[in-house]
Amino acid sequence: MNAIRQAYEETQWAAAIDAVTRSPSVETAVQVLRLAYGLDHATFQVAKSIAGTFDTPYVKSTYPAEWVKRYLLRNYVNVDPVVRHGFAAQEPFGWESLELSPAEHQLMAEAKAFGLGANGYSIPIVDREGRRSLLSVTSSRSPDEWTAFLDGHSAALAEIGQRLHRQAILEIYGEEDHFPHLSPREVECLRWTARGKDYRAIAIILQLSANTVRAYLKSVRNKLDCSTLSQAVAKAVHFRIISL
Repeated sequence: MNAIRQAYEETQWAAAIDAVTRSPSVETAVQVLRLAYGLDHATFQVAKSIAGTFDTPYVKSTYPAEWVKRYLLRNYVNVDPVVRHGFAAQEPFGWESLELSPAEHQLMAEAKAFGLGANGYSIPIVDREGRRSLLSVTSSRSPDEWTAFLDGHSAALAEIGQRLHRQAILEIYGEEDHFPHLSPREVECLRWTARGKDYRAIAIILQLSANTVRAYLKSVRNKLDCSTLSQAVAKAVHFRIISL
């Protein structure tokens, strides 16, 4: 009997995964994910840039509009411990494992008061180009029920996160996602260029020779297929390699 029930549940969850991943957009997918898995809420967000801050303009969520408005107006993205940890982590994590500052404690208490769920679980996604996204789900299940749920479905949620990431990249960049591969040093040099520094100043900041910096910037122009650094900066911002 247990085997029959397990087979039935596996079929149900497979159908849920299929329904989520066949959604026409990430915005629809998080709604379907919430319903299919009986969650309080689901949120998917993409980091603004590869080496940037926690600014996350691409966010699709089932959170209530009142909470989203409050979150944005109070700039909670810079206080949110889930975002802070999620865009630096490599492995999924439960929110109960986070070490919180007083301000973060207050934020999480407010979120709970708005009905966002007593339990939270987040899955960081990093693709081969270094682009980061984060799938987070919440629930008001009891701790034991929540643990059992994650034991049975964390792998499926991870797969959904990967598929949502691919869909989000298409929504952000369009059908042709020709992502330029820049080295960490090239990104650093380009970021300082965007801040108005010339190659001599960048060399001092990064403790490199001026010739080395010029070589990095020349390589950046070639990789981005740009004739000027101004064009390279604009293109790098478009591809979210850097942020202004």
